[in-house]
This record gives sequence, C-alpha cells and structure tokens, in this order.
Amino acid sequence: MQLVERHIINRQHSFWSECDQICFLSKNLYNYANYQIRQHFFQTGEILNFYDLYKLVSQTSDYQALPTKVSKQIIRRLDKNWISYKAAIKEYYNNPQKFKGRPNLPKYKDKIKGRNIAPYPKDALSIVALKKGLANLSKSKIAINTQQKEINEVRIIPQACCYVIEVVYTVIN
Repeated sequence: MQLVERHIINRQHSFWSECDQICFLSKNLYNYANYQIRQHFFQTGEILNFYDLYKLVSQTSDYQALPTKVSKQIIRRLDKNWISYKAAIKEYYNNPQKFKGRPNLPKYKDKIKGRNIAPYPKDALSIVALKKGLANLSKSKIAINTQQKEINEVRIIPQACCYVIEVVYTVIN
C-alpha cells in the first residue's frame, strides 16, 4: 500500500522560492513538449511517442535546468495525458452518450501564473541524506525531514496559496 507524507510550504517558508522556480521550469518544459506533440498531431494526425518527444526536448534549457530524471517524469506524464486523450476520443466516437462533450486536447499551462507538478523519483534523491532522515531533492537545497527510509517518489505540487511536498512511500502489510 502506498502512503503519502505531506509538507505544506507557504510563502514564508525558506523553500518557497525554490519550489516556485522548480514548478515554473516544470511548466515551461511541459508547455514546450505539449507544443511539439500538438504540432506533430495537427500535421500528421499521430501522437509523438515518448522517445521521439525526448529527442526533441532534451536539449532545451528548461529540460537541463531540472534533474534529468525529473524532466523525464514530466514528459512521461504529458505522454500519458495524450494517451488518455486518444483513448477518450476513441470511446467518445463509440459511445458519445457517456460524455457531456467531445474530449479536448491536453491544454497548455498559463505562461506567467502557471506551475506544474515536479515529480522526483527515488533516483533523484540523496541516499546519504535519506539515511539521516532527510528527503534531499537533487539539484536543489530542498531537504524535508521524513521518518521514511524507503521512498518511492517526492512530488512538489503547486496549490493556489502554497506548495505541497509529498513524500510517497510503500507500507507492506
């Protein structure tokens, strides 16, 4: 069973600006990758696969500003959004009564105010810090106290008034 340990980062918190910057870079990467997929989709009617998309975006400054494993997770999540869209469209044409309207393409995040989730897989965490009870995020100064020794993922999630850092871990019953 997966459980989540949540840490609220408000505007007064010392990690606020770093969380904001990471989620802003995540949004930029998400939007750029989404643009690439959309243009390919409009031209060919096909959705770019993850590997072709990776080749297109891996040299951008936003991709390189984040840890590689985080950037890949952002692209993977967008890829899943497009796969879900494709499945929803197929289902819509087979059973339109199940839907209130035609499913929309995955949208862009707002250029200025928009922020996107930043998922840090366990490979993007410091092992040394984890042994000391800290979830230290790669390429950042963010180190969250945690009781967990085996972490699956740490996510920085933008909310309306704060950021939530979630430490995801597995408990075996």
